[in-house]
Amino acid sequence: MNPSPAAVLLLAAACAGSPGPVWQHDLTAALAAARAQGRSLVVFFARPGADASDRMRASLDDPAVVAALARGGFAAVVADAAERARLYAEWVGYGEGFGIAVLDGEGRVLAARPGPQDPAELAALLRHGAAVRAQVDALRARVASAAVAPADQHALGGLLLDLGCRNQAEPLLVDAALAGIADARHRLARLHAMAGNVAAARRWLAGAPRTPAARATEGYVLFKERRHAEAVAVLDAVLAEGELGADRQRATLWLGKALHEQRDDGRAVAVLSALAAEGSGSTSEAAAEHALQHIRGEAGHPR
Repeated sequence: MNPSPAAVLLLAAACAGSPGPVWQHDLTAALAAARAQGRSLVVFFARPGADASDRMRASLDDPAVVAALARGGFAAVVADAAERARLYAEWVGYGEGFGIAVLDGEGRVLAARPGPQDPAELAALLRHGAAVRAQVDALRARVASAAVAPADQHALGGLLLDLGCRNQAEPLLVDAALAGIADARHRLARLHAMAGNVAAARRWLAGAPRTPAARATEGYVLFKERRHAEAVAVLDAVLAEGELGADRQRATLWLGKALHEQRDDGRAVAVLSALAAEGSGSTSEAAAEHALQHIRGEAGHPR
């Protein structure tokens, strides 16, 4: 049973002073307990001494994070990323060597995010993971069955990709693409661009049909290639068509970031502010607010 809003607020208030009661420190014990209870587990892989990691470690007791943990029924543990390098590579697999992995009740990766996140971003990821947990479980059961279809692999791979699970999404999307699901190709391009492998991204994108979602992925690849003016043009055009569906917020976030890199901060702030104000509690909205803070911080420190 999910805790009441009042219980969540009480838990958040009680834990706001210290992460100790919420965040465990023994990964082996936390994994064993979570598996025994069938409970999802959030693992923060920390790099002690790295400024960005230390700042995130200090923010784990933020009330927004504590509330999201409670609402989702998550257990939580801090692990040393250097000591657990193999697990970090398996569960997250890219980024700056620290970040978040969310495991389901059977120990399978449900969501991942490398690098630093502020409390609003982490809370949004946890809410999203909790919201789609049952959908992921159902798709995993279909993929594991003898009657698995390429469409099931594509659906699960795409959902895991949206959750940041690059390692877990890739084999599913490759199988789907090789079985003729053309849309899997642009998702594989997005997957490789996330990790900075733009050459591989371009190879997959070349074989993808020119759907609105694939064109949004092209804009993202251009952004990762630092071809910011071209990224802005592509993302502007595809967003104007209004046919992106679930990809609209992501494409809007990429557009705002590309505008900032192009030093058009007036428009970047407008685009990102509108996204952040949508109020659905999505990960893209939280990332837009983080990007806005970055832009405002840079305003007094010209590049």
